[in-house]
Parts: sequence; structure tokens; C-alpha cells
Amino acid sequence: MTTARREIIAWLGVGSVAWGGGFFWQYVHAPSAAWCWLSLSGGGMAYLTFYTWQHLGENRPTPEAPLYPTLGPANTLTLLRGVAVALMLGFFCPHIAAGWGPGLLYTYVALSDWWDGLLARLSGRPSLLGQRLDMLVDGVGVLAASALAVALGRLPWWYLSVGLARYAFLGWEALLSARGRAPRSLSPDPQRRANAGLMMGFLAVALWPLFSSRALALVGIWFLILFLALFLRDAAWEAGLDAFLFLPAVGAGKPYRGGPRAAFRWLATLAFLVALQHPGAASPIRWGGSVLVALLALGILPRLAALGGLFALGIAWTAGFPQGGVGVLAAAALTAVAFYGGGAACLWAPEDRIFLAHVGAPAPTTPVRATD
Repeated sequence: MTTARREIIAWLGVGSVAWGGGFFWQYVHAPSAAWCWLSLSGGGMAYLTFYTWQHLGENRPTPEAPLYPTLGPANTLTLLRGVAVALMLGFFCPHIAAGWGPGLLYTYVALSDWWDGLLARLSGRPSLLGQRLDMLVDGVGVLAASALAVALGRLPWWYLSVGLARYAFLGWEALLSARGRAPRSLSPDPQRRANAGLMMGFLAVALWPLFSSRALALVGIWFLILFLALFLRDAAWEAGLDAFLFLPAVGAGKPYRGGPRAAFRWLATLAFLVALQHPGAASPIRWGGSVLVALLALGILPRLAALGGLFALGIAWTAGFPQGGVGVLAAAALTAVAFYGGGAACLWAPEDRIFLAHVGAPAPTTPVRATD
């Protein structure tokens, strides 16, 4: 048995400890759901193990290169992310004791997604297996998180479209190929990374037992629109429909640049400022929001300030703060700033690099054929 296969078994043992701990927790707090949780999460872990074992021959940088003797740190991190997704599956059981469990698991999945690629580059161990596992964990993770948020009553049913978007896109590519129309290659676009990361972050927050379903829906609708719009744009580009649906300039992978970003930032600043003046706004929200308004106006950490503003609105709406047209407009504009940045007039926006690229990754220079 190779070292890599022994490592898979070892990490399966580590995952089994968490699996057993979860079963014990459910057995104490929700005994009727304990065995169901054990079965669903165990099935997910078994599939992850089988899938990794089956594709272990791809543990190499290129098809012609020799196999790596071990899994390496990046693949190990991705496997641990996969274990977290597998454990999330158990929370689909009826009468489950959920609490913070799903939210903490998916928060780990979302945060660690920024680091497995960096580990592969720092260790000099990029691999085809790592790319395959990363796509599996990300795709199934988003599907599981969105479906679980719906099943737990945290998000409305139409949020299932987020988890199904990637698979619908792959089906669209297959349909184009079947009809003899090879999909056009997509130009590299860092916005795909930002959209995927922001949606994963929103799903993680939606699984926390912190915000009301009303507050999550009021913010989540804007995340959903911007997230799916990019899939629609890419699907239209691959089919050659960009001239009909979009301006040609945005179809080539250069959307949402220039002046509109600054306009969204100023709209977010003004709408959020007006929303904070409502007499029902609590003092901590008003004072903290004023700091975020100043950061937005100056263009200092605009994406993070926008996310902070959405967090503040979510807290206020959960506490019963009136929705109001201005609040909805503020949520829409703040979401646009979080997705696309604050524009060229910002004083200091170092977070753009984090949102638009894998940590430590160089800018992409070659065409690709899939969305993140």
C-alpha cells in the first residue's frame, strides 16, 4: 500500500472521530435523529473516501509527470474540507439538533477555500487530484449549504438555485456540445472568484442561528441576483448570445468596471446614512453604522465596510427594525459594492486583491472554460 493510500485511511480515522462525536451529540440532544445523522454523514464520508481513492492516480501536476509519494498539505486540507461537508449532510435529518453545527462547519469550509491553493503553491505540489477534489468539495458544499439553509427555514426555497447553478451551467455546456456548438472559451475574470467567495460567506452566515429569515431574505435576494447574473452572462457568451443579451465589452470577461462602481459606492453611502437616521435604530447600530458610512465615503476598505453595513442591517431587521424602501435600497447598493468594489476613487482598498484572486495566486493569463 502506498503512503498516499495510508494517509487517506489515516485522515478517514480523524474524520471518524468527528463523525462519532456528532453522533454522540445528537444521541444526547435529539436521540430520534441520531442514527439518521450517522447514516447520512457517514455516507458522505464514504463517498469522499471512494472518490479520492479512485482518482489517486491524478496525484501529479500533469498527466505525464510521476506520482507524488504523499497527498501533500493542500490535498489534506481539501480532504478535511470534504469531511466537513460530509458532516453537514447529517443535518438534513428530521428533528435534528442543529444549533451552530451547520454554520460552523460551513464557515470552516468557506474560509479554508482561500488557503488550499496557496498551500499547493507554497509546497510546490499543485496536482490534478487537488483540482478535482476542490471542485467536488466546492460544488457539493454550496449545494448542501443552500439546501440546508432552505430545509432549516433560514432561506426561501428559491435559494436552491444557488446550489444548482454550477450543475445547470455544466449541463448547458453539455447541451451546446451535443448540438454541435462547441462552447466559446471564457476569458479569465477575477469577478468569478469574488462572486463564489461572497456567496459561500453569505451561506455560512445564513446557517448561523443569529439572523431572522426575514433579514436573510432581504439581504440574500441581492446576493442571489448578482451571483446568478454572472452565470447567465457566461452562459450567453459561450453560446454566442452576448450581442443579443449583453454589451460585447462585458461578455469577454471585463464586466462591471469603471465609473458605475463609484456610483454604487456613493449610493450605498447615502442610502445607508439615511436608513440609520430612522428613530427606531438602536444607538450601537447608529454609531457603528456612522463609522462604516465614513469608510464608504472615503473609499477605505470599501468592500469590508459594505459587508459591515449589511451585517448591521441584518441585526437591525432581526431586532424588528422597519424594512423601508431606503433600507432595501441601501442593502442593494451595499451588496453591489461588496461584489464589485468601490471604484477608482477609493483612498485605500487593499482587500480587492483578496476578493479577486486565490491567496498568493498570480493574475490569470490563459482562457478557461468553467466558472468558479
